[in-house]
Amino acid sequence: MQLTIQDAFALAARHEAAGRAGEARAIYDEILSTLPEHPGALFKIAEQELAAGEHDSARERLERALAAAREQSLPIHEICVVLARLHLARGDRRASASAIDAALAARPENAALLARLGAIALDAGAFSIAERCYRRVQARGWGDSATAAGLTLALTGQHRFQEAQASARRGLEVHPGDIALLHALGNALMASGAAADACGVLEDCALRAPDDAGVRVSLGGACLDAGYAAKAREHLERAIALGAAGGEVWDNLGLAYRMLKDDEAALHAFERALEVDPALTPARVNLVHTRHFLCEWDGLDDCERRLAATLDDAAGDVRWSPFVALAMPLSPGQQLAVARRWSHAMLPTPVPRRPAPPRNGRLRIGYLSASFHEHPTARLMVGLFEEHDRNRFEITGYSYGPDDRSALRARVRAAFDRWRDVRSAPDAEVARLIREDGIDLLVDRAGHTLGGRLAILAARPAPVQVHYMSFPGTIGYDAVDGIIADAEVIPPGSEAFYHEQVWRLPRCYYVTDRRRGLPAPARRTDHGLTEGALVLACLNQTYKLRRALFAAWMEALRAAPDAVLWLLVNQDRARSNLRGEAERAGIDPERLVFARSLPQDAHIARLRCADLALDTLPYGSHTSGVDALWAGVPMLTCRGATFAGRVGASLLLASGLTDLIADSPDAYAARLLDLVQEPARLDEYRNFLERTRDENPLFDTSGFARDWEALLDRIYDDAVGRN
Repeated sequence: MQLTIQDAFALAARHEAAGRAGEARAIYDEILSTLPEHPGALFKIAEQELAAGEHDSARERLERALAAAREQSLPIHEICVVLARLHLARGDRRASASAIDAALAARPENAALLARLGAIALDAGAFSIAERCYRRVQARGWGDSATAAGLTLALTGQHRFQEAQASARRGLEVHPGDIALLHALGNALMASGAAADACGVLEDCALRAPDDAGVRVSLGGACLDAGYAAKAREHLERAIALGAAGGEVWDNLGLAYRMLKDDEAALHAFERALEVDPALTPARVNLVHTRHFLCEWDGLDDCERRLAATLDDAAGDVRWSPFVALAMPLSPGQQLAVARRWSHAMLPTPVPRRPAPPRNGRLRIGYLSASFHEHPTARLMVGLFEEHDRNRFEITGYSYGPDDRSALRARVRAAFDRWRDVRSAPDAEVARLIREDGIDLLVDRAGHTLGGRLAILAARPAPVQVHYMSFPGTIGYDAVDGIIADAEVIPPGSEAFYHEQVWRLPRCYYVTDRRRGLPAPARRTDHGLTEGALVLACLNQTYKLRRALFAAWMEALRAAPDAVLWLLVNQDRARSNLRGEAERAGIDPERLVFARSLPQDAHIARLRCADLALDTLPYGSHTSGVDALWAGVPMLTCRGATFAGRVGASLLLASGLTDLIADSPDAYAARLLDLVQEPARLDEYRNFLERTRDENPLFDTSGFARDWEALLDRIYDDAVGRN
């Protein structure tokens, strides 16, 4: 007896349930030979094709099934679920979210189906859609722990951290000790900036589920955020041993290795991450940056081009650290795109700007920083804090960095009217404290540098919020109203490449401290330098070194047989790479002298052994340039195309050594050749710096403070005028 279409479909379903997929497929094909647009048969074959990885064919059948179901007024929910899974498998998160939206628009009543949609939406990064799914599940009285955990993750993904934590805690009241809820709570705490609290929750979770790889991955991430590099490595390696195989876990493990100064292990971890997931932009960024540190220049240009190409992919992974972009040969427009994309994807959406109230007494200035300890920028800024006019300004320090109990830490703390140690406070709590302190103008001191906490600014705790000094580029974030610079680092006419308003000081924007000490010069022989050598020094970090300028340095060594190149290199692999580069250029590798990091006074003492400091591109000298000039060492620089590459020129303009500023790499190389063949000129520059140190404008901290305060007045008054 011939089966009806309905009976045939039921028989195929029984075959499928029994694991006889081939028999089922034959029946579905027979149904389609009679009814080519039968939605059920199209759907079932598409499911099989999806399982087999035949995505194009599955997509075509699902779209036909969806159209047929709509035409026949049949339910479309299950088709949309599978279509969403298919798009996600193809890496098209936007299309996946649209499919989930279509399912929700049909208003399914089944709570289990809604929960499945919510889980797919989470995987697609469609957090607001996921929230709608889980809210509708809860509205139907389904209050299981998975739903509460899913809602927590959806709220976390929207940066609604307090709501997320409340959702998890409500769930834990009903389901105490639930692993999924503890895990979700830990992730919400971590995302809110409460890394230490997140570690505590996730450690409890790991004790309850010691073999849960996902929990170990999250705990490793929380340890990274909290600065516990060794613990992060331990948990991430354990996660991999337990089966965690995604690119993200390898990427985080690479970051842990980097924090532990094991750049070679980091390099391998980032390479492994990209083997697993070639589209994982953060891993590619971290790989490029690690290659910068190790001076792995072969193939670097291609790596950087592939990374830059992601800016043209609107649907690609936008998690590209703007700090890494500073060290790449990018245009100002590309750096702006990187900063905006990162800020939009990784930081909370800021609340609307609130009006700046008219002045009432002293202007209250807040300085938000992780570097109020023995740190290069703290050494330069402390004099400014001390010079503030207390009759006109009240200053508060918000420190979220370590307390190293150093003399510099004590000096910085004593310079403030009020001091807030907010290391362990989550972002929302820090923002609340700033608001309660009545801060009028908040100066962020980290930007996109490692460990920065720009999310604090999202709540707009101060009516005016600006960035200064640590990050030489646009922040690209709506919570930052202005960036403070000068006319050299951000030339007039280039404001279009800055997301925030540009404010310029009338002098070099880079503050210095005239009270810093000047130790006696070290002996050259103590640092591997011979007394008669011409010492060309680049004591920048290795990530700023590039092959093109290094080639110019090799030309200088070739022209001056008594010259040596003195470099600050802490990694053995970087030393080997640089020696190899010198040898390929025909230079004896022994003419490269390597230094290691030293405490500040010892560093300045040895720096005085140099004859000429060599600036870098595209990311030039900042604090290292100030250190050289303070030590009496002239510096040769080349104006770059971006803020980060023009700081050296600003320092030299302020110090009076304008003829050491080149306008192109070729001019830089030619000027260097002239200088190494006329070392008497270097002595003249050194004598000038030594002779003018006490009155040199670059080291005029008091004058800088007056200009700084006048600019802060202008910035605030402008904000009041725009109310």
